[in-house]
Amino acid sequence: METNTQKSLAIAELTPIVTDIAAFTGTIDGIDVTDEETQGQVGDLVKMMQHRRRKIEDKREDLVKPLNAVVREINALFKPPRDEIDTIIRAAKAKMNRFAQAQVAIANEKKRQERQKAEAERKEAEDLAEALRKKAGEAAEPVAQVVQEEAEKKVEKAAKPARVATTRGQEASVVTTKTWKAEVVDLKELALAVGEGRLPTHVLEPNMRALNDIARTLQDEGTINGLRFYQHVSTAVR
Repeated sequence: METNTQKSLAIAELTPIVTDIAAFTGTIDGIDVTDEETQGQVGDLVKMMQHRRRKIEDKREDLVKPLNAVVREINALFKPPRDEIDTIIRAAKAKMNRFAQAQVAIANEKKRQERQKAEAERKEAEDLAEALRKKAGEAAEPVAQVVQEEAEKKVEKAAKPARVATTRGQEASVVTTKTWKAEVVDLKELALAVGEGRLPTHVLEPNMRALNDIARTLQDEGTINGLRFYQHVSTAVR
């Protein structure tokens, strides 16, 4: 059944219902509950409206049911190709991840060799600087320092983390970030810090469920600093 047909049926069903409800809206607006008689009238009106609401819901479900069946059929038709695409994407991503991991391993090995070479060059530079100092004394000191500084620069460069270039199709590179965060290790001390004004009050969030449980237990005998116990009265018509 076409959606336009169902929509037309829904409009046809709703038109008299809307007119009927509008009349009752005026009725409830014109009634003031001042005695048992008007109390009963309003109660009857509530029951009548609840009955009409159930009928409206039944009508809605009858009209929507055929459409739901069509939706389920369409979803069933689209599910196999959609699942197949998801399978292909998972397989493709697994291949890309394996390649990316291999590239990281290659970069790390290259970096290890670079560090090893830099350490060897630093050792050679230290030996050369020491030989220059022994041979030329203080006159060789500036040259010896330059030789050692250049070797140290190579070591510092080699000590930096390995970087892998982003390739076509790669969604993102791996990035490590460091962020400061807080962990509550002593709630009492935290509350004391708030009380002393060293922290704002919004860092403590009251557990209202627990506080209401305490209120129901202590009732009007409760006296706790920072809390006020009161009796909440609610009225409902059923």
